[in-house]
Amino acid sequence: MNTSLRASAHVSHEGWYSIDWSIIQKYVTKLRQRIYRAEQQNQQRKVRKLQRLLLRSKANRLLSIRRVTQQNNGKRTPGVDGFTASKPSKRIKLYKQLAKGNVFQHRPKPAKRTFIPKKNGKLRPLGIPTIRDRVYQNVVKNALEPQWEVKFEPTSYGFRPKRSTHDAISNLFNKLNTNSKKKWVFEGDFLGCFDHLNHNWIVEQTSMFPGNTLIKRWLKMGYIEQDMLRTTTEGTLSCLLF
Repeated sequence: MNTSLRASAHVSHEGWYSIDWSIIQKYVTKLRQRIYRAEQQNQQRKVRKLQRLLLRSKANRLLSIRRVTQQNNGKRTPGVDGFTASKPSKRIKLYKQLAKGNVFQHRPKPAKRTFIPKKNGKLRPLGIPTIRDRVYQNVVKNALEPQWEVKFEPTSYGFRPKRSTHDAISNLFNKLNTNSKKKWVFEGDFLGCFDHLNHNWIVEQTSMFPGNTLIKRWLKMGYIEQDMLRTTTEGTLSCLLF
C-alpha cells in the first residue's frame, strides 16, 4: 500500500491524531526533491509528470490541510463561506471531500476583502480565500515551488524555504566586509508591488505547469467587498506567485 492510500486509511479508521505525519511528510518531501533534480537536469517531461503526481497525491492534500488548519497564523480566519476546520472531525470531513475531488476541476470562490494597517498608517488590502482554496493553493505550491527553486537567484531570500532575513544579513555582511573601496547599499520599496502584478505575465511564466488552469482561475476569481463581487486584473495569488 503506498503512502497516499495508507494516509487515507489512517484518517478513515483511526482519526486525525493517529496519523503518522512523518510518513506523510517524507513522501511529499521525496517527490519535491525528485522535481527539483529533474528541473536541474532539464528533464521537463519528467518534471511535469512528477508535478501531476504530487497534485493528485492524497498525502499532499492531507499535509496541506494540516498546514492551513493547524499551523498557519490564519487558521481561524474564514473566507466568504464562513468555514473553518478548527476541529479534527471537520478536518477529516474536509480531507474525505478533497480526496474524492479532482484538483484540476476545482472551482475557486471569491476572496474576502479586508484591510490591514501598514507602518506608514495606510491600509493594505488583503484577500482571504476560503479554507478549501487555501488547502488547494498549498497543494499547488508544493508541486510548483521545487521547480522554481532551481530558477530563482541565489541572492533572493524573500518567501523561500529554508531562507530568512538572517541569511540576507549574513550575505550583506560578507559582501561589505571586503577590501573593495566601492561599497554600495541600495534600499528601495516597490510601490504597491503585490497589488499591481500583471496576471498575464504570471500565467505565461507557469504555462507549462500542469496546474496552470487552476492558477488562472484563482487569479481571476475576484473578491467580495461590502457584499459586492469585484473582478481583478492584477495582483498576486500568494507569496510564491509574484
